[in-house]
Amino acid sequence: MNSEKRHQIEWFTGLAFFIAFIAAHFMFGIKAAVKVLGVACIATGLLWMCQRSVPVGTEGREPSFYLNGWGAMLAGFLILVVGVMLLIYSGMAVCLLGWGGGTEC
Repeated sequence: MNSEKRHQIEWFTGLAFFIAFIAAHFMFGIKAAVKVLGVACIATGLLWMCQRSVPVGTEGREPSFYLNGWGAMLAGFLILVVGVMLLIYSGMAVCLLGWGGGTEC
């Protein structure tokens, strides 16, 4: 996959998860929004592990370098674990991130 197509796919996917995050927050509450964030982390981790490539750099510019091979697998696995933890412990994550009001924490 060329760099431009990859950028477009990542941009549209990120936008879709952002809209889902905002919609879940307004419709179901912040815990549901954190679960959407967890699903986004899991999807990102799986993508990085399947592609075995993680672009590293400043947003809006070409990547400075890519993590490849085992580095990408490790980064993908770690972000996948973060996503699973956000799904399982969404209530605790809300409090730890400071997003909860008096009723959640």
